[in-house]
Amino acid sequence: MEMPICEVCNKNVSVGVACVPAVPISCAYCKECLEANAHPWWVLVANTACCGGLSYTADWWKLMVEDTCKHLGKTLEQFEEDVEKSLKEESEFLSGNRMEDM
Repeated sequence: MEMPICEVCNKNVSVGVACVPAVPISCAYCKECLEANAHPWWVLVANTACCGGLSYTADWWKLMVEDTCKHLGKTLEQFEEDVEKSLKEESEFLSGNRMEDM
């Protein structure tokens, strides 16, 4: 049976499935991503948006985000932009002004 691809880096073969800390979801991880404390980008963005932004999260969550950014070669600014985009889309959806309706 072939193992799935890592859901963090989307390139390496996973070594197994584990839950993302504090989030009720399990994802496939490769050895390198596990060792780097890196987690699926979309999970970190979505959960951070649910918290209202990175400034409202615990220090250990911020460390996971920073470790993930470093491991994936992304910036904290890119992360914050994706969180803001998610918050905007959520607000538009809840207000009935969905983007596809415009």
